[in-house]
Amino acid sequence: MATILDVALGQTRRRLRAVMRPLTVMALTASLLACGDTARVGTPVANEPVVQHPARYGSAPTFTLDSVPVRDIGGLKERAEDEFDHLNGLLHAVTLENGGLAVIDNSRVRLYDATGAQVAVVGRPGGGPGEFTGLTQLCRFAGDSLLVLDQLRRLAVISPRGELVRERALTEIGIASIGCFHDGSFLTQPFDRNAGREVQSVPAVRTRTDGTAVDTVGAFPRFGLRGVAEFVRLHARGAHMYVSDPRTSEVRRYAPDGSLEFVLRTADAPRAMSAADASYWLGGPQAAAGSGRVGGTQPEGPATTWPFYRDLLIDASQRLWIRDFPESTEAPDRFAVYDSTGAFVGRLDVPRGPPRAVRNPRPGAPATAPGVAPQLIDAVGDTVILLVRDADGAAHFQSRLLRPIAP
Repeated sequence: MATILDVALGQTRRRLRAVMRPLTVMALTASLLACGDTARVGTPVANEPVVQHPARYGSAPTFTLDSVPVRDIGGLKERAEDEFDHLNGLLHAVTLENGGLAVIDNSRVRLYDATGAQVAVVGRPGGGPGEFTGLTQLCRFAGDSLLVLDQLRRLAVISPRGELVRERALTEIGIASIGCFHDGSFLTQPFDRNAGREVQSVPAVRTRTDGTAVDTVGAFPRFGLRGVAEFVRLHARGAHMYVSDPRTSEVRRYAPDGSLEFVLRTADAPRAMSAADASYWLGGPQAAAGSGRVGGTQPEGPATTWPFYRDLLIDASQRLWIRDFPESTEAPDRFAVYDSTGAFVGRLDVPRGPPRAVRNPRPGAPATAPGVAPQLIDAVGDTVILLVRDADGAAHFQSRLLRPIAP
């Protein structure tokens, strides 16, 4: 079976035969793209580890999602303890190698098998051994072991069988990476609760779950809670580290030792941003100071241009999903997908739900709010995992299949 990588590397002489073979949806779509505009696959820049692409913003979708999920985990249950904490804004999940799903749910880690049946629950509310207070981060490493972090900055390792293996507190350091490497190591930086608008580059240390250091991978903007540092993100998944900085139109990929492997760059130009948009999408002038720039330093004050993208997801198949800011509050969430070599795979629109009623609106304020698009959680092959809220407000992790849109 052909893979996305085979197609993305430009093996176009076999594309007609490839279309006739039983390919995965993603590989088929990439093959169809290769039959048309081959420049969209990505052009390496001479003498530089750069994969250059045309402008991403405004391009048409090439994928769609099946409306009926192939698996649905969550919703209202007969027993309240079997339900997710539906008001938890930090509800998150990661796919497992065995086809199952792991979910962090406030003070519990829930494990599900490939059929969606719950097979283990780890943790309870509290601050003692085996307890969690507001789980915030979750990642999987080799063998389906899990690494979780709570709001008290306590780290725990959980075995594939749902056993608590190790717990420790992070004191002077904070986890700097979204995710972890395949060996369970993760990135840490000195923790600074008062990090402000100034971006400071400090060492990022690859750290084992027992707290010992593997090595220093390089200097990167400090893990911050506000200001422009909030826009720089370090991501770790599999054997790679990624640096996303929406102030630029690029994503950088590094080896675990900190050596640069390639830069994925698009030809997107800065777009003017109003003060109202800065307030709505970025939380006001301070956050908006991280808006897009081609080079140099962003001037003080409210944003004048949009960030080049909203955020980045590295999926279980090592693809990069770059999420754009929508054109309006009614527009769908838009993702551009690139494979592990930086080659363009396709575009996906995730439609928003219907407008939501506002409880106790202020005098003169609208009685409804814009609908919310399902949250992209992960993807494996042709299956996308979405966090969806139903009409009762209950949370579901739904698995839906990608389908190509005929060119």
